[in-house]
Amino acid sequence: MHIMSYFGEYILKLSISFGIICLFYQLVLKGLTFYSWNRFYLLGYTLLCFFMPLINIPGVVQRSNLMAYKTIELIPSIMPPGAASLPAATEANTAGWTATGLLLVVFLTGILIMTVRLAIQLISLRRLIRKAALISDEKVKLYQVNSRIIPFAFGRSVFINRHLHEAKDIEEIIRHEFVHVRQKHSIDIIWAELLCVFNWYNPFVWWLRNSIKQNLEYLADDKVLQDGIDKKQYQYLLLKVLGDHRFAVASPFNFSSLKKRIAMMNKIKSTGIHMLKFLFIAPLMAMMIMAFRKDDNMPASTNMLSLS
Repeated sequence: MHIMSYFGEYILKLSISFGIICLFYQLVLKGLTFYSWNRFYLLGYTLLCFFMPLINIPGVVQRSNLMAYKTIELIPSIMPPGAASLPAATEANTAGWTATGLLLVVFLTGILIMTVRLAIQLISLRRLIRKAALISDEKVKLYQVNSRIIPFAFGRSVFINRHLHEAKDIEEIIRHEFVHVRQKHSIDIIWAELLCVFNWYNPFVWWLRNSIKQNLEYLADDKVLQDGIDKKQYQYLLLKVLGDHRFAVASPFNFSSLKKRIAMMNKIKSTGIHMLKFLFIAPLMAMMIMAFRKDDNMPASTNMLSLS
């Protein structure tokens, strides 16, 4: 059986896919003010990454009798011939702890640790809800928290300690958090955390997680400014809203991202022509899928010609 080698090959392709998606966002899309489009990109393509390693281009070529092998061969394969097979001696190893088996244990241990980490965050949030006082329960639940926290939203709930903020600021703070609730940003947050649970070993996934959360703040800031608040007044408010960053699973105000948020608010809006940049990912993904092929599965040129 080649289950372990296939699994290793899948993880390699998955990691490369995340790397390409992440670098494309950082180099091409990050500076654009199309925050909703960036949200769909970060969610959609990180999901697509799990399916891309399963696409078998040589198999498609063979089944459809296409003469596209020359085009495919222009893209160097990152998978060496025989990548999916192991020597018989390795397969027959009865010692129990092979290198592959050890790596699998490390992989699963990492997932277990990350799952426990996420569970602890959710349990902490649950405890916070039980201790908090429900102020309002209309379309959005508003909780008063009697501890030093940064205002944040999760699910359809907003958490704030009103005693830490001036009365004139509370309305704008809540307006920002309501955007997170109405646009269901918690879905993005949970997805980002799950990506890290199952891909804890991949630094690009952690980079994507931070990008997802940062873009959600851009979205909320942009919506608040569209509602008519003065930009300078709002930025000054952000500078005042500082506290303990206790609930990492949420998407609160935080000082580390503040400079980036203010810079994006002051940035000139991206023009429509920049939307074309989103199309550049399509040929890049096509090249990536072709690079994932295994050349040992490709028929020889003479055999392909004989099919005509």
